[in-house]
Parts: sequence; structure tokens; C-alpha cells
Amino acid sequence: MDWTPYRRLSLQLRVRLRRFRLHFRRNARRNTVLLLIATYILFHLIARAGHLHNSVDKRWQHLQEFVKPGILGAPPDVELNTKDSVRVQLCDTEDRLCSFWTSDQVWKSVELNRDEAWLSPGWIKVPIGVQATLMMDNGQQQILRYGRHRCDDTSLNCEGINSMVVEASILSAIDAISIACKGEEWLREPAIMHTIYAKKVFSKKDITMIAQFSISRLDRFERAKAVWRGPSSVVIFLATYTDIVELKKYFERPGKLALYNSITITLVKPNYSLGTHSRYPINHLRNIGIQATMTDYIYVIDADFVPTSRLYDFASTQLISLLEKATHPTAYVVPCLAIKEEYRGKFPDTIKELQPLMRSGIAYITDPRSGHGPTYTQLFLNSPVFKNPPAYEVCYESQWEPYYIVNRNYPHPYYDERFKNQGGDKQSHALMLNALGYRFLVLREHFMYHMDHAALKWTGDGLEQGKQKDFTYFENYAPEMQRIFGSNYRWPRGCTRPLVQSFKRDLQGIGTM
Repeated sequence: MDWTPYRRLSLQLRVRLRRFRLHFRRNARRNTVLLLIATYILFHLIARAGHLHNSVDKRWQHLQEFVKPGILGAPPDVELNTKDSVRVQLCDTEDRLCSFWTSDQVWKSVELNRDEAWLSPGWIKVPIGVQATLMMDNGQQQILRYGRHRCDDTSLNCEGINSMVVEASILSAIDAISIACKGEEWLREPAIMHTIYAKKVFSKKDITMIAQFSISRLDRFERAKAVWRGPSSVVIFLATYTDIVELKKYFERPGKLALYNSITITLVKPNYSLGTHSRYPINHLRNIGIQATMTDYIYVIDADFVPTSRLYDFASTQLISLLEKATHPTAYVVPCLAIKEEYRGKFPDTIKELQPLMRSGIAYITDPRSGHGPTYTQLFLNSPVFKNPPAYEVCYESQWEPYYIVNRNYPHPYYDERFKNQGGDKQSHALMLNALGYRFLVLREHFMYHMDHAALKWTGDGLEQGKQKDFTYFENYAPEMQRIFGSNYRWPRGCTRPLVQSFKRDLQGIGTM
């Protein structure tokens, strides 16, 4: 057997090995540094993968040492009513026997006659937000709303009642607030807050869309609700004592009550005598909307925005599963755009329909730098070359203010209520999520849009007065975050590839991402 080829190969391997050793000795210092860097990166990635969630929990526990109600992610200092806490009260003529009847039920004559107070009813008290419908033996109905109704009054006949329907009613809540706002009473009346829960029951494993607005946004929010078939929680702020009149007119219009049957509504009437109502409490209202939510997942928007019609189906069927499987807190960002107010064509509902509007400038990013630039919304201009997952990762950048869907079971801070009107309200929340270690994943095939508008004017004196800026993002909030989380509080702690992500802006719109 001829061993010559094998000897020649062995000789070549020995020569190459000798050259490698000589090269390594000549560059030993550089190679040692590279080896240490590679070892550090590998160790960092392994440690980060194994302990990321624990670090989030530790940061959350550390944060609790500084929080106060409504501040730095803590829940608001309010107690919302529950479904069971709102009950109709009935007492006999001597006020000796009283009974309570819970809402959203039909009480039949058999159940009513078992109660001793019904044998000789004296009065019926209907609380705020409830309507009691008395069904009579003669087939007539008597509807009772907020107030105490005596049975000896000519307007209330308590004889021949065979059943009583007790249900939540937005009109009853409006009546109660209207009484408080009459004449000079509104000056002395304290704040009123009441929640009317949706009649439709949704699963706890669902996503609630949350919005807050004044009465001027009622009609605009209808567009968002029309495409969102899931649960919703809205907070309506009564900026002036005359707003309650306009609110009642709105719900007296045909179809409006039915529209809001599947929506949990919280009415907020501030104490007008304090004068603080002119500063729109945007984050306080957001927090109330979150508190009134019954689901594990939330999607906080502003009333002007309209999501795509397929977003809810995608989120409820796929996104919930992805959030449940996530090994650390994740926020799924819904890209947002603006459409010029003069546009009269068909509004986009898919990426394909959106692309020509963006190329022509009809649709655009409202703040392409810090506000919404980190979302990389320009990816919508071209379809990717390769098949990609439903979301792509971005790293947090300072002053970013995205809208996202999150799992409330992870440490999820509320919005900081010290921010009023516009400015820093969403930025501060995104900064908090980043400081805690959240990942941000942007949805590829879904988005939300709003019609652009003139310079924003809030309710009351709002942004027109510089004195309203008593708490700002840069002068107050950012230094506070630095004291709590350290000088690197703005570093994208949840991002898996912070160095790679810095090159993504150069790749936008060429179809490679």
C-alpha cells in the first residue's frame, strides 16, 4: 500500500499547526483580549438568559421602596365600585325592615314575596348607576333611577308588583351627577366616580382596549370600538359642570346605549371648586381604566386612534399565547401613524393598503425621531424578502412613546399620575418598563392610525398656561429614575441584541428586515 499521500497530508497539517502557533505567539496579547471579550459576552448571554426574569422581579421590589399611590407605577388611590356593591334598597313603611337587591338580575314575584319588607313597602332607594324596572300585574312598567322613591307618592305605585329588573344604567349615573351639578351645588360637591360594568361577559384570558377622553371624543371613539370586538374600558372625564348635559344628550341618541353595552364605562366628575380640573389628569384616567379592567391583558390607546380590524382576532388567538409563553416581561408594540385630515378615501386596514398612502405622504409618522422612530415604522414601505415571525424586536430609546399590549400578570406599573395634559405621559411609562427589563416586539402586519389635527387644545385652560407644567419628564421624572435605577436607567435592559439593533435604522425600507 502506498502511504505517500497520507504522509504528505500529515506533513501539511504539521506545517499549518506550526504556523498557527507562531502566529498566536506573535499576537498573544491581542488574542488574549479577544478571548476574554468572547468569554465575557458568552457568560453575559448565559447569565442573562437564566436570570432575566429574576432581575425584573428584583427591580420591581426595589421600586416599591419609592412608590406612593399613583406615583412611579403604583395603583391610583381610588376605590371603584363593584357589580355587587351597587344594590337597590327597599324598606317597609316603618323603616324597620330593609332588604337589598343586587344589580343585573331579574327578581321574580316568588323571590320578592319571601322578603318581609315587600309585604308593606315604604320606599325604594336606587343608587347611582342603577335602574330598577318594576313590572306590574296589569302589564305596565315603572322605571326608577337615582334617588329615594316613596311608595305613597302619586308617581310610584307599589301595589301589584310581580317582578323587578335591576340593571346597571349609564343614564342613572348621569342623573345622579346632574343633581350634583345643578345650580351652585356643583361648587361644593366632591368628586364623583362611578363605574358601569359591561353587560357582556368576557373571558379573563382576553385583551381589554382602554381609553380615556372628554365628551368631545365620544364620536371619535366609536370608530375604534367598531373594529374592536373584545372588551373595552373607557373613562369619561367631565371637564366642566355643563358636560353632563351634553353627555346625557349623547346617550339619548338612538343606538348609543346599545353601542356601549359591551363597554365598561367609568364617569369621573372632579371637584370643580378646587380648580385643578383644568389640568387634564390623563394618566390618572388611564389608571382608572386599568383598574376597571377584568382581563389579564390590556391595550391602552388614545381615543383618536383606530386599530386595524384584524388586530383583535390576531391578538386574542395568537398574541395571548405568545405572552403566556414569554420567559420574561414583553410588550407587543402596535405601530401608529397619522393620516392627513383632508383625506377622503378608504382608510387602510392592511399593510398593502397602507403602503401607497405612506409613499404619497398621506400617511406618515407623527414623530419620526424619538417619539415613534424607534418602532421602525418604515418597514411597512416594503415587504420583507424572507418569511418573518409576527413581530420584530426593537431596543428602547429615550423619549419613545409607543402603544403596546402587555400581560398584567408580570410586574406592570401603572402610569405616573403627576403628568397632566400632554407631555411625558406615555414616555415615562415606556421608560419605566425599560428600566424594569421589558422586551419590546413590534407587530409586522397590524397598526393603528389617527387623523391629524391642528394644535392640540386640552379641556379647560390646559396647555395654554405654562403654570400647568409643574412636573416634567426631563427636569423631574428622569432624575428620579436615575436615582432609583442608576445612571444606566435608559440602557435597553430587556433587548436581547442591543449592539445589533443599533444598525437596524440603516436597513429600513430595503426589505431585509
